[in-house]
Amino acid sequence: MVKSNIRTNPQECKGCLICHFRCSLAYTKVFNPEKARIKIDPLKEIIFTDDCIEGCTLCARNCPFGALEIIG
Repeated sequence: MVKSNIRTNPQECKGCLICHFRCSLAYTKVFNPEKARIKIDPLKEIIFTDDCIEGCTLCARNCPFGALEIIG
């Protein structure tokens, strides 16, 4: 899934998983990266799942390295 309001910069990803933890906590009430609606694969590709809500910027607002950037 591509999000129209978030630009991904995978080369900036440090693998901290803050995006995973914030997303999973917000939507499932647990800190569990497996339940997040965003995935970082081993090749540093950033993927939004089909369950990701268009317009949500929670992951980008919490990314300390600029791998996720809010646009528009």
